[in-house]
Amino acid sequence: MNIKKEVGKVQDELIKYGLMTPGKGLDWPVSLSVENMLNESNKITKHIVAKWNDLYGVAEKVEELDKYFNGELFALGITQKAAWIKADHEDKVEYLKENQFGHPALFPVWLESKKVA
Repeated sequence: MNIKKEVGKVQDELIKYGLMTPGKGLDWPVSLSVENMLNESNKITKHIVAKWNDLYGVAEKVEELDKYFNGELFALGITQKAAWIKADHEDKVEYLKENQFGHPALFPVWLESKKVA
């Protein structure tokens, strides 16, 4: 597997959704890194790590960069929450007050309903 190619696919998707913005230095909603970590077999392997600020601290998505890794699929797990990641803290709190078990991927629907009302 070509790690640079797969990580590039993730970066491209995050850029497309405004979660990484070239030219803004480190001030991106989502940070991306490749780190050496223990895998399920207790071997040190390369993993991709995406982090972003959430209501309760830093959220992260981590996956081993092995032959089964798919950059587009990894990115989808983040981009489906793009509106949530970029939203104001107050909007997130209000959403969760109204939808106690609401998923961040459904946040844009709720946000749109607030604009219509």
